[in-house]
Amino acid sequence: VAGSGVYVAEKVGRESFAFQLTAGAREYRRILTPLQRQVSIVVRLLVVLAISLAVLMILSFAIEDEPFDQIVQDTAVVISLVPQGLLLMITVAYALGAVRIANKGALVQQINAVESLSNVDVLCLDKTGTLTTNRIQLRQIVPIRLEEEALRQTLGHFVASTGRINRTAQAISEVCQGTAYPVSVQIPFSSDYKWSGASLDGSGPLQGSYILGAPEIMLPHTQDGPLLRRDVELWADLGLRVLLFAHHPGPLAPLPSSGAPALPDDLAPLGWLTFTDELRSDAKQVLDQFRQAGVQIKLISGDNPQTVAALAQMAGISKDVVVVSGLELEEMTEARFAETVDQTTVFGRITPEQKQRIVQALRAQGHYVAMMGDGVNDVLSLKQAHMGIAMESGSQATRAVADMVLIGDQFSVLPEAIREGQRILNGMQDNMRLFLTRTLYAALLIVIAGFIGTEFPFTPKHNSLLTTLPVGLPAIFLTVWARSGKPQKNLLYSVSEFVLPAGFSITVITLVVYLMYVDSSVQLQRTLLTTTALLCGLLLIVFAEHSVEQWESREKLHFDRRRVALAVAMLIAYILIFPFPGVRNFFELNTMNWGDLAVVVIAVAVWAVVVRALWRYDLFRRLLIPGEPG
Repeated sequence: VAGSGVYVAEKVGRESFAFQLTAGAREYRRILTPLQRQVSIVVRLLVVLAISLAVLMILSFAIEDEPFDQIVQDTAVVISLVPQGLLLMITVAYALGAVRIANKGALVQQINAVESLSNVDVLCLDKTGTLTTNRIQLRQIVPIRLEEEALRQTLGHFVASTGRINRTAQAISEVCQGTAYPVSVQIPFSSDYKWSGASLDGSGPLQGSYILGAPEIMLPHTQDGPLLRRDVELWADLGLRVLLFAHHPGPLAPLPSSGAPALPDDLAPLGWLTFTDELRSDAKQVLDQFRQAGVQIKLISGDNPQTVAALAQMAGISKDVVVVSGLELEEMTEARFAETVDQTTVFGRITPEQKQRIVQALRAQGHYVAMMGDGVNDVLSLKQAHMGIAMESGSQATRAVADMVLIGDQFSVLPEAIREGQRILNGMQDNMRLFLTRTLYAALLIVIAGFIGTEFPFTPKHNSLLTTLPVGLPAIFLTVWARSGKPQKNLLYSVSEFVLPAGFSITVITLVVYLMYVDSSVQLQRTLLTTTALLCGLLLIVFAEHSVEQWESREKLHFDRRRVALAVAMLIAYILIFPFPGVRNFFELNTMNWGDLAVVVIAVAVWAVVVRALWRYDLFRRLLIPGEPG
């Protein structure tokens, strides 16, 4: 909007339209990431499993007339199968990611924003203020029907009369000095109709109306359109933004209350103005890193398509870019629109509504879309994207709806944010391996014990040890130590490949140890089972660093020494329970002789060999699916 005026604020604060718009937009933008959705699925399934087992146990105990205290204890163990710690670890991981990225120069406004960015496969960029700085320069003034000096004076008077508000007017006023004269009709610039104009009242040297706007909008209203169009294409190919300055002898129609103003016919072109945008110094390097990561770049702008394409080539987006204008998109069917959006790299003369449609079309095709912008005209598209990114210098409304704001407009922080998102995913993948393995073997032991009619395999206090030492405490460290690197695409599938062999094999080995001591006291049986399962879990802290694909690769695997030290520390903590009778009795553990310890150590060693073979040779899947290639 250009010009000046006086207004009275009738509503402020929470009652203002701007506040309601941004508040509604923020509520609308609460989108779960793939990680959150998959963890939610796992937790819901385990809740159903735990409740089902608890109901069956209560019915069984009621029939067998078990003591009420025993029912409560065993039910508590079953309910603990739900890995509540997973949700806590996600929160911890997101918080750590937000702090790390804040130190790099980005403000996270949605807690899942960092992880969300690592899932992006299409990045949509607004050109001005995003790929380029917010500064433009008037590069050239080319007269058509006036001498250059007269054209400069006319431009100076026109800009001074309409007000120096937008960046284009400021760039012109720095080169063309003029005097402000009374204006009878003024049409402010809008990205919808892409021109501005003013009618002078004749009291000064300027007579009639002067219009400044996009050539493709104004040339159809001139007689010289076909000839002048060649100049536009030439400058656009050079990456220049081109505006046409024209004159009309009559007054302009006043700005209507709704709809676009009417552009008069028989315009007389006076001259060309070419502008250059300043490309961000780090833009080319950042976009190259996105491309190497397999992220498609879509450059969307309200400027001339050829100008945007030339700038895209300067930024290294593509050498052979496909360019489509907003006018072309308007004439397409929905199917053709979706196909074009998927195949096109550069969009020019795009309205805010078309930006929104582009993002919607990409999402409908299964893409995970990030939209990056700085102006109010980007708000609609930012709301539609999975991930919205705004510049600090952008409008308040844009910053309000964005998931992440780049402090100081630091474009280069995005690759670091992606790496941080990868750390979150990789760390959560390790944590899920530990949590779900424990849940699987615990559930199987409970079910098997019920079928064979033995005592419940462990008590709530044993369960707290199995939850805390091999899983709960290590999960915090694994979240902090997580490394960047491309995570597995299907998180649940990748985790299940690890968890199923580990969980079933721990079930078998602990059950064997448990049944070997069937003639001993129940407390000794439970102690040996707990110790065996705990030692297997401590080894998993180290083993979980690598995916099944890495185990299958036959390459020499290197293990993080910090994980080894952590496993040893947890083992020492467990060993220190036994010398103190009070602590040992609290956890309901029995003392073990050297023979008992030998059985446990041999069992754990056998398990370690077996589970590594299951992963390395994909034996578990071969056993489940005969004929399946390994």
